[in-house]
Amino acid sequence: MLSSLLAAAAFQVGPFYQQREDYWALRPLVAQEEDVTDVVWPVFTCHRDWWRFCYVAWWQDRPEDGSYQFTLLPIWFNGRDKDGEGYWGLFPIYGEHPHVAMIYDFKFCLWPLWHRYRMPRGREWMTSNSVLFPFFSWRSDGAWSFWPVYGVNYQRESDHRYVLWPLVTWASYREDRDTAGEGYSWMFWPLYGRVRRAYESQDSFLPPFFSFATSWNRREIHDDGIVDSGPDSYRLRCPWPFFEWEIVRGVRERLSIWPFYERDVHFDYSTGGESSHVTRFGWKLVEIYDDETRVFPFWASGRDHWRLWPLWEQEESQGGEVSRGRCLDLVPIRWVPGVDRNWSRFWTFYENYSTPLYTDHSLLWGIVRWRTCK
Repeated sequence: MLSSLLAAAAFQVGPFYQQREDYWALRPLVAQEEDVTDVVWPVFTCHRDWWRFCYVAWWQDRPEDGSYQFTLLPIWFNGRDKDGEGYWGLFPIYGEHPHVAMIYDFKFCLWPLWHRYRMPRGREWMTSNSVLFPFFSWRSDGAWSFWPVYGVNYQRESDHRYVLWPLVTWASYREDRDTAGEGYSWMFWPLYGRVRRAYESQDSFLPPFFSFATSWNRREIHDDGIVDSGPDSYRLRCPWPFFEWEIVRGVRERLSIWPFYERDVHFDYSTGGESSHVTRFGWKLVEIYDDETRVFPFWASGRDHWRLWPLWEQEESQGGEVSRGRCLDLVPIRWVPGVDRNWSRFWTFYENYSTPLYTDHSLLWGIVRWRTCK
């Protein structure tokens, strides 16, 4: 987006009007770039297949399957699914929707009085029902809940139960190739919790504040039993979230003293060498990566860009042979397309475009232009 804004304009009148082959803007009223049109952004934006008003009303059209949907948060939606069936909803009175996030065939009536939906469970479908959510619920796989008194939940490899949630919870686990294996867990909150599984062990004191966990990616198995090859990972929280130390052998090492310091190192699986790392100070105010340093919001320096907010931003391409810079840059977050299309020109008083042979300069929205040769 920055490179597009800095390209030579076919016609320009200060910050208010600009036109070139794939872009035109009458700021701050209208801006159009390729398939995107803004009207007093962020009030209204439309695309070839959708439009949005104030982030509370939008239309989404899917020409590939003939479906569409209109939404007015938080009270109304209607549309047509890919099978040609219509649906609608007036929240919280009544509604039905074929697909919301990870759930399907969602229906509700006088929510939270009643709702029902389906979810895929392997090759089958699981139906979930709730009355007076979250107090009464039951599912087609036999799970049910009278929250917070007692509940039973079945997953692929585990059975979970609680009494007076969250005070007493426990679970049993069956062997599974994608999990930590057979075993059990229980917690008497807020005093103590324990996990004992084939490939995982954890003890928690005053959970979630103090815990120590170990896990194994593999164990040597012989006819006479299991022989430890040593833990593959450790994690210590003491207390969470202020201190956390984690080692995943050959994969990751992390030390966090929140919110003052964090170092996160990742290792290459094949060579065992360090592949990437990040060091943070003041939570995420200062971040030092392999190829970038950030001091939010004032400074960012990487392989192909650097910025001194709010004074200057510069981006490079073609291995650093070509660069583009601008002043001022008032938005603390890099590359916000809507801002660049509609607003950034009002405070971009100076720009330049540099190549190995020359540098083009533009001052006061192109009123003053000059070239310097190298």
